[in-house]
Amino acid sequence: MTAPHVGPQFAEEELGTAERQLLHAAATGTPVDLRIGDAQHDAPAHATAWGAERTVRAGVLIDLLTGQHTPEGGRLRAVKLRGARIVGELDLEEAELACPLVLADCHIEQPVNLRGATSPAIRLPGCHLPRLAADQLRTTGDLNLDGLTAEGPIALAGARIGGNLSLKAAHLANPGGHALRAEALTVTESMWCRDGFTSIGEIHISGARIGGRLSMVGARLSNPGGRALTGDGLTVEQSMTCRDGFTAEGEIRLPSAHLGRLSLVGARLSNPRGYALTADGLTIEHDLDCRDRFTADGEVHLRGATIGGTLHLTQARLNAPGADALAAARLTVGHDRFCRDLSVEGEVRLPGARISGRLDLNQAHLTNPGATALTADRLTVEDGVLGERLTANGQVRLPNAHVGGTLVLAGAHLTNPGGQALNADGLAADGDVHATDGFTAEGEIRLVGARIGGLLSFEAATLLNPGRRALYAFRLSTGGGLHCRAGFKAEGELLLAGARIDGYLDLSDSTLTKPGRQALDLEGTTAVALVLLPRHRPDGGVNLANARVEIFEDDPATWPTSIHLRGFTYDSLGPRSDKADVRTRVGWLARDPGGYAPQLYDQLAAAYRRAGDEQAAGKVAIAKQWRRRAVLNPAGKVANWLLYLTVGYGYRTWLAAIWLVGLLALGTWIFTAAYPHDLTRVDTRAPHFNALGYTLDVLLPIADLGQQKAWRAHGAAMYWSWAFTTAGWVLTTAVVAGLTGLLKRE
Repeated sequence: MTAPHVGPQFAEEELGTAERQLLHAAATGTPVDLRIGDAQHDAPAHATAWGAERTVRAGVLIDLLTGQHTPEGGRLRAVKLRGARIVGELDLEEAELACPLVLADCHIEQPVNLRGATSPAIRLPGCHLPRLAADQLRTTGDLNLDGLTAEGPIALAGARIGGNLSLKAAHLANPGGHALRAEALTVTESMWCRDGFTSIGEIHISGARIGGRLSMVGARLSNPGGRALTGDGLTVEQSMTCRDGFTAEGEIRLPSAHLGRLSLVGARLSNPRGYALTADGLTIEHDLDCRDRFTADGEVHLRGATIGGTLHLTQARLNAPGADALAAARLTVGHDRFCRDLSVEGEVRLPGARISGRLDLNQAHLTNPGATALTADRLTVEDGVLGERLTANGQVRLPNAHVGGTLVLAGAHLTNPGGQALNADGLAADGDVHATDGFTAEGEIRLVGARIGGLLSFEAATLLNPGRRALYAFRLSTGGGLHCRAGFKAEGELLLAGARIDGYLDLSDSTLTKPGRQALDLEGTTAVALVLLPRHRPDGGVNLANARVEIFEDDPATWPTSIHLRGFTYDSLGPRSDKADVRTRVGWLARDPGGYAPQLYDQLAAAYRRAGDEQAAGKVAIAKQWRRRAVLNPAGKVANWLLYLTVGYGYRTWLAAIWLVGLLALGTWIFTAAYPHDLTRVDTRAPHFNALGYTLDVLLPIADLGQQKAWRAHGAAMYWSWAFTTAGWVLTTAVVAGLTGLLKRE
């Protein structure tokens, strides 16, 4: 389309007063100001009350700008007009403007067409117009639309602005459509949409490229239920700033955008039941700052995003109940991620995310009851995770996550009753894990196959999952010990079967509760030391089967009623275990519900023997034989007693000498009293009667002193001689069996 031709068809005297002024002023670029000084009357919105003296025809502007109508001398410096009512269609499509155009505080009655136009600079500050079409516009300088009021769309698709694009305090309105459509826009310097900028309708800048900054400080975007800002593939070389009162009703879209920085400090995004921010594949060279009460009512998506610097979410508020409040799968953060005092209603999703610095969740509040509050499967954090006083109502997931430093959950509160409060199966933490100082979990804590490089501490923590597993850490491994002490409480089972603890497994001053079931399961666990000194006797059983520790320390006062000990091995008993004497310690072995097991006694005896207490080891060995025969041959109680009393199952053969001396003394006394009434000489050549010799003869089966053959016993003496002969055989058999080891065999 070509501009209307005014030129020769108008004599200068046919121009209006304002038009004549403008013609003459264009030669020097002097502004023509038609305002009267009354702010209310001069407002473009009241232009219908302006007279002919403030009216300029659009055709005059077209001819001036295209060189078809020139002032004296034929030279145009600039067209500058303020406070005018412009009538007619200002159509400059594909035109090449000979000079800059400045229309300030003007009322333009019809749409402005600048499609494909070329101009040094265009400024329309404070103007009121129906709409502006400037697709493919080219300027070598600025496009200034500060304070512009548009009742229809502003179109800048494919435009190239050589300077700044400024929309400060502009008011754009196109409800249900595009308020600003500027896909593939190029701005050499910065784009300013701040200082009261408002839009009703969508801001569409997909594929735009801005060489400096995109500033939307304090801007208000409104397109409820739709897209407030669409910036797919947007590039901003420096920073995109949407802070200090910035609000958006509707979705903000920045997928695959490339920004220097993005600031949403104090911003409020609102799109309930939809996406508040979609930035999947976003790349930010430096920081993403969403601090100081940044609020998003709706889902925030950062899946596959890359942030070269720090991600700040301190004091942010994300609200998407029942949905993904923050979806950031495969997110990459070059430095730290600060989420202190973050408040979220809905799920936070970080599967596969990578954070080169720290993840700071101190005092964060995550809420998604009955569902997942935080999903961070395969998360990688190089410098540690801070979660002091973190609260999560819903499951926290960290399976197969990798934390390069320390994971701190001191004072945190995780709540998911009847479910998993924390799932960290396969977690790899290079440093310590501290769930201490009032840490509370309602629901199961899972650490199956987790690998902790340092200490895993639950000091002063409370784990609540009554009737179920409070801690499930099958095959857990730690490089610096596991501490469940200093007031630690668990309502529910602690299952640590197969764990590898390279340090102390310390349960001192703990409370373990699972009535009628197993409160502590350490089957197959290995540790440097096991300190089993709970505050009270565990309300439930303890399983130490096949566990292996170097040092075992306990207290008889807190022994559980039922304790599985089969296969449990320990090198030594700790100093506080000395409170139990040998008899008490042997009674401890009897608490194993599996019944008699030789290994239990052998292990205890070996521990005493390594400590240099052979006497105690012998007592344990005797107790073992007593229990073995009592269990395996309950009918042989008499024989069991005889072996115990006579030779201590071969461990106290010296008892036989005591019995021998006693029987000799008794026999000497009895047979002295019985002679000669109950003893008759068999042969006149027989030796004289000797009570001691006679007793030895009948008592020792292998001895023949001639006394028993020379003197025949009758009456009471006969029965006594039988009794002593039987006692001798029993005593001799027991000694032989003890000396040959027959009694010690299993």
